[in-house]
Amino acid sequence: MEDNNFAGNAKGMVDFLGKEWNFDCLGCAITKREVQIPGGIIYDGKNAILGADPEIPIPGFLIINVKRHIRSFSQLDKEERNEIGNLIVYAERALKELKLVEEVTLVQEERSKHLHIWIFPNHHWMTEKFGKGITYLREISEYAKKNSNEEEIQKVLDTIEKIKTYFKEHNINE
Repeated sequence: MEDNNFAGNAKGMVDFLGKEWNFDCLGCAITKREVQIPGGIIYDGKNAILGADPEIPIPGFLIINVKRHIRSFSQLDKEERNEIGNLIVYAERALKELKLVEEVTLVQEERSKHLHIWIFPNHHWMTEKFGKGITYLREISEYAKKNSNEEEIQKVLDTIEKIKTYFKEHNINE
């Protein structure tokens, strides 16, 4: 049974820049460019796209969106697994080498109707305010949405540009 209250299954959203989007599947809409990710696409490969989370304004919060409409890692073919694995490695390296964070959390839930992977940055303020662990990701996300302002949004957009530059300087397929 599909959980339509789950974020990945919604039929619309308002991104962190205030733009409203409607779609049947967010992952497919991003792949088809029917939804524009704030800050733009960081990486556009054969099988996956990397960009900032469109709803939650946290610097370095990245989403890997698989281009094919599937729900689970187990449905990935070898080529997709290789590209996504490399993408995870380089996204994590970018966050750490750019000194944006020291740790990340990777998340993928099959409740979403389109496979995507969160690369969630663990900023010091999150641990100070909420503690450590995946238990707090929803609370952190809600806090970031409710407490965003122009300065925070600009930090997110600046971080996206830094990560884009990192990806231009590194070939993830090597």
